[in-house]
Amino acid sequence: MEPQFEVLPPDRRVPQPPRKKPGGIIGGLIAFGYLILKFGSASLIFLKTGLTMLISIGAYSLIFGWKFAAGLVVLILVHEMGHFGAAKIYRVQVTAPMFIPFFGAYVMLKNRPMDPWINAMISYAGPLAGGLGGWACYYVGVASGLHWVMAVALYTFILNLVNLAPIPPLDGSHIWICFSRNRTPGMSFSDRVYTGIFLAALIAGLILGCLETWGNLPPPASL
Repeated sequence: MEPQFEVLPPDRRVPQPPRKKPGGIIGGLIAFGYLILKFGSASLIFLKTGLTMLISIGAYSLIFGWKFAAGLVVLILVHEMGHFGAAKIYRVQVTAPMFIPFFGAYVMLKNRPMDPWINAMISYAGPLAGGLGGWACYYVGVASGLHWVMAVALYTFILNLVNLAPIPPLDGSHIWICFSRNRTPGMSFSDRVYTGIFLAALIAGLILGCLETWGNLPPPASL
C-alpha cells in the first residue's frame, strides 16, 4: 500500500497560531499609572524609602548577617518615623525617611528656619522613638531568648545615645542649642526647663538600656 500525501494548493497556507495581544501589558501599565495618580507623589516617595531600606539591609548583611541587619534597619526606621510624626503634629513639611548604608537614615524638614522649641521637639522625637523601640526589642529578646534581638536593642540604645551629642548634624545639636540664650534669645525659661527634663530623662533611659542589655548578653564570641 502506497503512502498517501496531501498536496496543498499554491494559495493555501498553513494557519499560524494567534499572536498574543499586548492588552495585558498595557492594562497593567494603565493600572500602575492610575495608582500613581490616585495616591500622588507620596507613594513614590515611600517606595524610595522601601528600596533604600532593602539596600541598607543588604549592605549590613554582608557584615552582621541578615537577621541583625533587618532588625537594625527597622529600628532606624522607628527613629526616623519619630521625627516624621512629630513634624506632622507641628504641621511642618517633612520628607519620607531615606536610608544611606552605614550612615543611617534621614528626613528633611522644609520649613526652616523654625521656632527653636519646635525644632528641638522634632529632633527629640527621633531618639525618643528609637529608645522606646530599643526597649521593646530588649523585652522581645528576653522573652524569646534570641540573643541577636538583644544585640539589636543594644546597638539601638548606643546609636540613639550618640545621636544626642551636640554635634551637627546629629539631633542633639538642635536640642542642646535651647540652653544657649545667645542663640535662642526668644525662648522662654519654662521651655528651657522642660527641654532639660526631657533630655535628662531620655539620656538616663538610653544609658539604662545599654547597661541592662549588656548585662544580659552572652560573650560576643557566642553571638
